[in-house]
Amino acid sequence: MAHARELNWLRSTVGVLNLDERSIISVSGDDAFDWLQGQLSNQCEGAKPGDSVYGFILTLKGRVLADAWAFFHDDGVWLDVPSEQVDAVMERLDRYIIMEDVDLERRDDLRIMAAQGPKASEAVATSWPADRVGVGGCAWLVPVSELNEELEQVTRRASELGGGWVSLDAWGYAHVVWGRPRFGIDFGDWTYPQESGLAPLAVSFNKGCYIGQETVVMLQNRGKAPKLLWRWNIDSADPPAPKTPITRSGEKVGEVTSSVAVDGSTVALGFLKRGNEDAEGPFDVGGAKAEPRGAVAEHLGV
Repeated sequence: MAHARELNWLRSTVGVLNLDERSIISVSGDDAFDWLQGQLSNQCEGAKPGDSVYGFILTLKGRVLADAWAFFHDDGVWLDVPSEQVDAVMERLDRYIIMEDVDLERRDDLRIMAAQGPKASEAVATSWPADRVGVGGCAWLVPVSELNEELEQVTRRASELGGGWVSLDAWGYAHVVWGRPRFGIDFGDWTYPQESGLAPLAVSFNKGCYIGQETVVMLQNRGKAPKLLWRWNIDSADPPAPKTPITRSGEKVGEVTSSVAVDGSTVALGFLKRGNEDAEGPFDVGGAKAEPRGAVAEHLGV
């Protein structure tokens, strides 16, 4: 299997990496904690320094503008968001600062480091919980000026624990194999939270109002998300390109979002249109038989 050694580190000990595709927004001010409760789809009430919350920042119409890790500290909150969405997120958040004492700042001087695996917390002295692929994990911030030194030190600590440095290719591979969708690849501002499969991790249905909540609650109560992200096995050694149609009896019922080769076949993530969940198949992707392995939300272990 490609990247077998790195996946074993992630699964059994610790893999570390620099999350180049993620950026930091600082949220500070006396009202930062309370204000964030109305911006993030997950429950922030009661969070204290050292805590983290994973959730979505939604558009007013309930689509996923970005996924975000909120890292709470003494002076406010660090928001870990997709780099491609920083400007859009800053604009969206700033629009809803009315009378609150809240300041936003894009922090390009900071980088996000991640340790993932059951021994992740042993690799770093201070961090926030941040399990990104279901194996346990944490994250911490490093000034750009200290990045090279930090990379060297943390890689050495991971090696002492039986792990090591994980490449971005292996990181993407792990997301597909273990069924953890990525923003901008498997879901994005074209999807609702329930469609992503990550709602059990990223959405609270018991909290108070937040931007986009009305649509999310309506979809949940009526059970009518137009499509759902599923896991797939495809009988082909050549992974299909993103947006390759998933068909049944010649009719398009979904499309692939990401895929990787695994032991002579393909593992993929892909959307399935509502109403086809109980179909017996057969499903087809690019002329190859495709076996549905269940909706992503069913495999999160929560």
